[in-house]
Amino acid sequence: MCKKMIIGALLGGVILLLWQAVVHMALGIYDDAFVDLKDPVAMEKVISENVTTSGMIVMPHPDSGDKEAKTKADEERTIGFSLLGTVNLDGRHGFGTALGIQFGFNMLASAVLMFVMLVANPRTLGACLALSLCFAVFGVLVGVLPNWNWWGYSTAYVGGQIGELIVGWALVGLVLAKVMGNGTSSDD
Repeated sequence: MCKKMIIGALLGGVILLLWQAVVHMALGIYDDAFVDLKDPVAMEKVISENVTTSGMIVMPHPDSGDKEAKTKADEERTIGFSLLGTVNLDGRHGFGTALGIQFGFNMLASAVLMFVMLVANPRTLGACLALSLCFAVFGVLVGVLPNWNWWGYSTAYVGGQIGELIVGWALVGLVLAKVMGNGTSSDD
């Protein structure tokens, strides 16, 4: 079981990273998800003059406890301007480091799925694929759609995330089914 876990984690991590590279670099799925700023330099200046620490920006964002301001913010968020973003005043790690961290996340997630598959012991390729897709749909339901609901993530971004997760984890599921062996090569 341990050998299959390690092999599944490594292969799943590689397959998922390759798929993510295709999605982000070759297919341009997220090209329409982000807005272009008219004057990025002016925007950076305004933000850096108004932010003292790295963190999240949420607008409108009333003081907690101010019911009147909260009501006004809720109305504005519904019919007017809203913003969610991250601010990093001291920079972030570079592309290579981020890629390594992403690969680690992909391996850990693949290891979890491999463990569940080994414990559940699905007997067909279809059952392995269904189990893998359940993980993808779960991720969409608890991670992607709440960001659309609460924070206003663009429909283009959310759609890209859904496609990326469903196809990516289907590919990983097929690879993990192969690692499992045990007659999972067809839907007998």
